[in-house]
Amino acid sequence: MPLRVSAPRLFATLALAAAWATPAAAQLMLPGASAPTPQGAVQPASPGQAAPSAPAAPRPPAGPAAVKIAGEDALVGKSLFLKGTRGKLVIERKDKTSLAATVIASGDKISKPTEACGIDLGGGRPIDLKPAGRPDGVLRYTLDFPACPLTFDMLDGAVLVTSASPSCTFTEADCRVEPRGMWGPAPSAIEAVGGIESDRGRADKAVRDNFKALLSRTKGKAEIKQVAAEQAGFTSERETICGGYAREAAHGYCASRYTEWRAASLAARLNRLDGKPENAIVAAKPAPKPKPKPASDGGLMTAAPAEALPTRPATAPPPPPPATKSIFDIFR
Repeated sequence: MPLRVSAPRLFATLALAAAWATPAAAQLMLPGASAPTPQGAVQPASPGQAAPSAPAAPRPPAGPAAVKIAGEDALVGKSLFLKGTRGKLVIERKDKTSLAATVIASGDKISKPTEACGIDLGGGRPIDLKPAGRPDGVLRYTLDFPACPLTFDMLDGAVLVTSASPSCTFTEADCRVEPRGMWGPAPSAIEAVGGIESDRGRADKAVRDNFKALLSRTKGKAEIKQVAAEQAGFTSERETICGGYAREAAHGYCASRYTEWRAASLAARLNRLDGKPENAIVAAKPAPKPKPKPASDGGLMTAAPAEALPTRPATAPPPPPPATKSIFDIFR
């Protein structure tokens, strides 16, 4: 007996088979809906809708922060002392492009370390200074004295002196001197200068910004570790150099200048990574000078200057009084 299948059941069976064979064709299409987007294809923007934006281009690496840069004029003719009290250093101009320095270094006697001694490296005459560029961002000069070669980094009113050895020995003079360190003004001259705290704050910020920029460009674990170690040791080095400066706890002058040197040194390293010249450092704008405070008069009124007094607007003179009439004029 042949199997008889009704038409509705036959259509349902065929639809089920078609859906099993082609799943994509079995998706429900509502009125007004668009066709599904194939996998991996980009759906075009609909009318009135903005097209998807392209990925943003990577930002260029940040340049070095502006730092305080001083020239020779901030040092010429000034008397500087190691840690503010020892020896004496005076830089002078030989001509428009050349400098010389008189250096009197102090130390201890070799035969009696408890007794002080001093050596005038030039024997009473200035020694020529040779320019050595800006390897650490600031002007550098070298003093080629055979028994005690020195390097001068010029700062704002101070000189950071370094040498290959910690001390210089003069056997004939029975003296051993230690010229390395910060040569700056005496404490009495420092305390008369304001703005040291603000200088230190700007220098600290420049050090942080330049360190972050340098760290972001450093590749390799060993190099990153070295940069981080240098920054971590900066504070202890500053304390070693400035801890013995006279009255440093009261004015903080040495720490401020050494921090400015560190900021300039990091900026110079960033410039070398960018292929820029070592002297391409943006100088920070000097801090505005504080306005002088008005002098107190003890509560008494003081006269203001004539130009500060308000002026009254000019008025026309009053009309002259009418002439007195006699009684005979009334009846005329």
